[in-house]
Amino acid sequence: MKYISKVLIAVLLLGTFACEQDNKFGTTPRLQWKSAELRFAGDTIDNRRIFDLKVYFTDGDGNVGRGDEPGADTCDLNNYQAFLNQYDLFIYYYEQVNGSFKEIPPTDSCVPYHNILPNLTPEGQNKTLEGDIITPFEYSNFPVNNTDSVKFELLLRDRAGNESNRVMSPAIALD
Repeated sequence: MKYISKVLIAVLLLGTFACEQDNKFGTTPRLQWKSAELRFAGDTIDNRRIFDLKVYFTDGDGNVGRGDEPGADTCDLNNYQAFLNQYDLFIYYYEQVNGSFKEIPPTDSCVPYHNILPNLTPEGQNKTLEGDIITPFEYSNFPVNNTDSVKFELLLRDRAGNESNRVMSPAIALD
């Protein structure tokens, strides 16, 4: 199976801090939910929809993002954890079913919702990072169930394997 990569739309670094503030954020990344905006890719006739998911992140040692292509262009189900370890931004999708939210996994486990971020490590001594990550979620084949609301959950893993808090969006009403 050919690997299908997702493209990161934007990573905006809001700035770095003076050297005396290097430990302001710690070495474990942190996330804070900001927004989700639904847009049409192309025109409204082809119904290709994308949610642009936006989270604010911090990381004290600046080791966020890989910037490289995945290790293999196929999914080895015998070593599925190694396949998943190539990602650093994990995206989980939920739909409201019978009044409660249920996680909806990808239809193909070898094409997860997750993304590989570019290497964001700043040049120089100060490696502190903070900024917004905006990443797409292709929504054209959703919702799976008869639902009027969806949610997203995101998690960030840095190159040292430190995992951020999981951040959940509020319920997003579908029009």
